[in-house]
Amino acid sequence: MKTSEVIAEHIFLYYCRLAAVAICITLCHLRAATTSADTKHIADSLLTKESVYQFTFTDAEMAKQIIDEMRRQNKLPKHELDLLEGDLWYNNHYFDEAVVLYLAALDNDSVKADADAHMSLLHRMISCYDGMHDDRNTTKYVKLLLDEARANGDKAMESVAMFNMGKLIYYQEDKKQGYKLIYDAIAIMERSDYDYKYDNLRYNYNTLLIMQQRDKRYEDALATLASLERVVTESTNAEPEIANLAAKELKTLYAQQAVILYNLGRNDEAEAAYRKWKTAAPDYTADDYLIAPFLANSSHINEALDIYKAQEKKLESRGDTITYHMRSVLKSIGSLYYTTGQYKPAAEYYFRTAAVSDSLKVREQRSSAQELATAYETHKKEKELSERTSSIKIRNAWLVGSGAALILLLILLQRQLRYTRLIKKKNSVLVGNIQELLAYKNELDTLKLQMAKTVAIEPSIPAGGSDDNCQQQPDTDSENHIIFENLERRVNEEQLYLNPNLTRDDLLRIAHTDKNRLAKVLQQHEYTNTSDYINRKRLEYAVAELENHPEYTINAIAESCGLPNIPTFNRLFRKRFGMPPTEFRKTLTKRI
Repeated sequence: MKTSEVIAEHIFLYYCRLAAVAICITLCHLRAATTSADTKHIADSLLTKESVYQFTFTDAEMAKQIIDEMRRQNKLPKHELDLLEGDLWYNNHYFDEAVVLYLAALDNDSVKADADAHMSLLHRMISCYDGMHDDRNTTKYVKLLLDEARANGDKAMESVAMFNMGKLIYYQEDKKQGYKLIYDAIAIMERSDYDYKYDNLRYNYNTLLIMQQRDKRYEDALATLASLERVVTESTNAEPEIANLAAKELKTLYAQQAVILYNLGRNDEAEAAYRKWKTAAPDYTADDYLIAPFLANSSHINEALDIYKAQEKKLESRGDTITYHMRSVLKSIGSLYYTTGQYKPAAEYYFRTAAVSDSLKVREQRSSAQELATAYETHKKEKELSERTSSIKIRNAWLVGSGAALILLLILLQRQLRYTRLIKKKNSVLVGNIQELLAYKNELDTLKLQMAKTVAIEPSIPAGGSDDNCQQQPDTDSENHIIFENLERRVNEEQLYLNPNLTRDDLLRIAHTDKNRLAKVLQQHEYTNTSDYINRKRLEYAVAELENHPEYTINAIAESCGLPNIPTFNRLFRKRFGMPPTEFRKTLTKRI
C-alpha cells in the first residue's frame, strides 16, 4: 500500500473513531436522562435488595433503575450496592461488568474485616472468572478461598473451593482426580446449612451434567438429573427469592433431560422433555443453548440454528468475540449449515472458528471445518486467476507466457512473504503460550500438591449417582499416589533432573519401589515413562534459563539442564515445544 493511501486510511479511521465517541457520548446522555426520568416514578417500597432480586430475570432494566435510585438516595453503603449490581450482571451473564463491581466491593475495609463477606465475594470472583474462561484468575481466587475457608473452619466455602478446583483439574484432563473433588465437594454442600446451599447445588449438578455428557456417561447423567430435580423442587429456605427462578431452573433441567435421553436412544422421552422445555419460562432464553445439541441431532435443526445465531449476536453485543464460548457457537453454526447443505455460509463460519481458535492459541490439527474453509477460499482464488488469465489471452496472445510467469512469480513472492510473517507471528504466540502454560502448570501443580497433603475426605457420591471411573480405589492406587507425590517432591526440590547421569535406577531408589511399580505410577500420574518424565523437567528448566539468562549460550543451557548432547537437546526441545531452542530465544528476544 502506498504511503498516501496509508495516511488517508489513518485519517479516515481517526474521524470514524471521533464520530463513534460522539455517538457514544450522546447515547450516554440520552440514557442518563431517560434513567433519571424513569427512576423518579419508582416507589419507595421498591427500593430494596429484595426488589432487585425479584426483577433480576424478569426485568433487568427495572432492577438496574432501582439500584441507580438506591445509589442516588444512599439507601445502602456503596460496597453493598456494588455487590447487588454485580449480582444483577452476573445472573444475566455479563461477567465482565460483574467482576469490576465485585473487585470494588472486595477492596472495602468492612468487607476485608468480615470473613464471611470476604469469602462470599471470593466465591463470586471465582464464578465470574470461570464464566470468562480465565483459568489463571480462577485458580488464584480458588486458592485464596480455600486457604481462608480452612482458616475459618467454613465447610460450605471449602466445598465451593474444592468444587472449582475439581473443575479446573478435570479440564486439565486429570478426570479421575477432578471427579473425586467434585463429588466430595457436593457431599459437603449437601450436608451443610449454608444459606445459599441450593443455589450452589443447582450450579454443581448442572456443571456435573455437562462433564458427564462430554464423557458420554449418560447413565450417570440420568442419576445426576434426579439429584438436580430434587434440589430444584425443594424449598430454598432463607435464600433470596428471585422471580421466575424456579421456572428457569426447570427449563434448564428439561433441556439437559432432552439431550441425555436422546443420546441414550430414548427418543420419545426426549421429545416429551423438549415439549416441557418449550412451555417452561418462554421469556427466559439465556440458557437455550443447552438444548441445542438435541435440536441439532433431531428434526429441529432450524430451531437449533436460531438459538446459536441468537447466542452469536449476544456475544458480539457484549464484545465477547475471542472466547471459547464464541468458538463453540461459531463451530456449531458452521456444522448446522454444513448438515443442511449450505456450504458457503458453512465455510465462512468454519473460517471464523479457525480465526478465533488461533487467537486463543489453540494448537490442534486442522479440523474438517477449517479444511472446508480453505478449500472454498482456494477455489475462489483459482477461479479469479483463471478469469484473469483468459482475459489476457483474449487481449494479447503473445503476452500470455510472460504474463502468466509474472503473475506466478508475484503469487509465489506474496505467499513467501505471508508465510514468513505467519511463521514469525505463530512463533511469537507459541512462545507466549509456552511461558503461560508452564507458569500455569507450576501454579496448578503447587495447588494440587497442597490439596493432596491437606484434603482427607473420603469419596462420597450423591444419592443415586454412580461413577465407574471414580469408584473407591484399592490401596494400590493410594500407595501409587503417595509414591508419586514423594518422588515428585524430591525430584523438584533437589532438582535431581539436572544431573545428566540420573537414571531409572536412581528414581527407583528415591521412590523405594521396583521398576514395574514405578512404570505404573508414572503412567497413572504423568502418562509417560521414566526417560520422558526426566527429560520433560529438564526441558522446562531449559525454557526458564533461556528466558532468565539471555547471555548464556545454547550449549551452556543444554549442559546446565542435564542434556549436554546438543543434537539430543535440540531434538527433544523441538519435539516438546514445536521449535528449536535458537528460534525460541530469537522469538523471545523480539517479544521483549
